[in-house]
Amino acid sequence: MRWVLMLAVLGLVALPGTLANENPWTTHAHAPLAESDAEGLLEVYAPSSLDEEPPRRSNSVQWTWWSWSEETGSSWPDDDAQYRASTQDISQEVSSANSVVDWHEKSERAYLEISGEVKVVSAEDGARMVAFEFELTPMENLSDQTILYVVLTEDSAFDWHQRQLDNLVREMRPEVGFSLKGNNSTSFRSMIPADHLEAAGVDLSEYPTGWSYTVAVFGGGAEDETSDDLIWMAHGRLPSPAQHITSSQAWTPLLLTAITAVIAGSIVMAIRQREKAIPQLQARWKESAPTDVHVTLIAGTHPFRVTSWSAMPPWRFKGRPPNVHLDAGETRGLDIQFKEDQTADCHLDVAINIDDFGGWNQRLWLRADSRAPTNDDQNLVE
Repeated sequence: MRWVLMLAVLGLVALPGTLANENPWTTHAHAPLAESDAEGLLEVYAPSSLDEEPPRRSNSVQWTWWSWSEETGSSWPDDDAQYRASTQDISQEVSSANSVVDWHEKSERAYLEISGEVKVVSAEDGARMVAFEFELTPMENLSDQTILYVVLTEDSAFDWHQRQLDNLVREMRPEVGFSLKGNNSTSFRSMIPADHLEAAGVDLSEYPTGWSYTVAVFGGGAEDETSDDLIWMAHGRLPSPAQHITSSQAWTPLLLTAITAVIAGSIVMAIRQREKAIPQLQARWKESAPTDVHVTLIAGTHPFRVTSWSAMPPWRFKGRPPNVHLDAGETRGLDIQFKEDQTADCHLDVAINIDDFGGWNQRLWLRADSRAPTNDDQNLVE
């Protein structure tokens, strides 16, 4: 027990302005919950093709759901989207080119009051989490169907195929552990743990900004057990450490700016040199055979060589593609054959080594349905 007491003493020394802290966490940023004055919540279920511009609505909070990672090879999470669609009886088809929209107008009736804080915290391992501290008081008896959702969205999200969606839902957590009786207050905490954030592609240590939160309560009065109205909502930017700089720390950005200005020129030049050195790889299906791919390799300002090729199953090479070497500025084309035709999209991983810059990896993605006779621009993948 000695080490427990030592940790407790150290905690009190580190936080002299607090009482004994029951949570062994480090708080990196915090902000009060910001109750939203928006008219409602717009849920948009994006189509797999993303050909359509997602609909928007003024003076609303928006959640954009993505349900097609398995079908498209996207790095975006889709399990919460599929769960949410099922709870709302929303049917989606992967072949549809149109978004599915679900609008929830916020009730003007005062069903409950909520106050609290949203925090970015970390435990001893340093992994960052999001914690919501709630004080919730119903103004009247609420229905047993009342549920509170905590949702984390990314303001502008890109997956590893460079698809883009705004207000993408990264993580959703339902909560029902609060009293539904009128004038009976409940204090509780809702956590989005580090492992859930990691699985959803969220790294608050590396990227502390660019995220928003929503707290939405759906339900109604006890007299209507079937009600699923939006009865309360808070929305705001997820707090980041940059929002909590004290006056004594205000000089730090100026010092960092001065240092950065000295080295900025060399950094920009190095980045530009690297970009010019990276080769371009392009691939398209050959019209003469459904299992043949033509790859064009265009060297940058530095020579490079291909060190290996790999194809994601179920595609299999018919003979190993050659590991070619190109001089600076050289362009070369080669054909790759596969053993059998497949209905799945073809993903080619090309490992290359650029002189003076080392190893690199590029992925070429060819849609299976792009083998129909079309012009080359529709079939080209970079």
